[in-house]
Amino acid sequence: MEDINIWLVGGGLASGMVFGLFVQRFRFCLVAGVSNLLLINDYRQVLAFTAALLVAIAGTQALELTAIVDIANSSYRNNTLDWFGAAVGGFLFGVGATLAGGCAARTLVKTMEGSLHSLLALFSFFIVAAVVQFGFLESVRLDLTHMTSVELTTDAGIASILSLPPWIVLAVVIAGLLLVVYKGWQRSPDHTMIIVGCIIGGLTVFGWYVTGVLAQDEFMPVRPSSITMSGPFARFGYVLIAGRVAELSFAISFVIGTAVFSLLIALATRQFRVTAPAKGMAKMALLGGSLMGVGSIMAYGCNIGQGMSGLSTLSLESLIAVVGMVAGIGVTTRWMEKKA
Repeated sequence: MEDINIWLVGGGLASGMVFGLFVQRFRFCLVAGVSNLLLINDYRQVLAFTAALLVAIAGTQALELTAIVDIANSSYRNNTLDWFGAAVGGFLFGVGATLAGGCAARTLVKTMEGSLHSLLALFSFFIVAAVVQFGFLESVRLDLTHMTSVELTTDAGIASILSLPPWIVLAVVIAGLLLVVYKGWQRSPDHTMIIVGCIIGGLTVFGWYVTGVLAQDEFMPVRPSSITMSGPFARFGYVLIAGRVAELSFAISFVIGTAVFSLLIALATRQFRVTAPAKGMAKMALLGGSLMGVGSIMAYGCNIGQGMSGLSTLSLESLIAVVGMVAGIGVTTRWMEKKA
């Protein structure tokens, strides 16, 4: 048995605990952000997500530009641009998350609060993600990737592809995010949600620092990574299918920390209630979770993996995936509104 990297496991657990607290208490969720904006013109969740991106991108780029962490060595910045998987996978994830009633993180937290609807979505997410990542659909996924992906002469960073100095791209992105925060604040002023977003963005930066600096071992180098959900979900599904337990990593520890701490908070605050799915909604939960499973693996991450960690690296592939997710959430939200 290999020695456990204490920094990876401890850092992941600590990050997950803090993340679970804020997701549960303030409903930090991309689905909530897009849906609330479209349905009731409420910008509070958008403010939180934008503030999180602002901190995550600024902090992560500071780590890269000062050569503290080799961000370009992360999986988000490899030299293969799978635009099709990112776009279609992102869209499918957005559709599934809306049908399931929440993104990957929110579904996990609601399950820990006793929601059987979310449990069904989470279970189908686990199983389908495992099948697409490791099972009989893996070959189909890889064939699609080989047919549609573009091999780059550089990494998938926006600055690299556009042949621009990184600081210029960073300055434009930061200015754009600040503008969104300003416009959102004018419509829904809520300093609490901005603080929540900043803390979650800080967790993303913390993840990069833990995996890129504290957990590094010259004899067992670790590839830099940060907070994510879909990869660990696929591995948990693989445990259920094949009985093979995955090695503890920062990402898996992060998910475990989120789940356990959310459950403890729900029990301590008496918010834990076993609730059955609404009539006719069980199939929506299963369908939504399945689409999230397919989409997140095709897109190489969910709204946390691609939406926070991926975008913090200023990866073009991550940007395509997140645009797909937002589009999927928007289209499905409007469809459900008309159907209601």
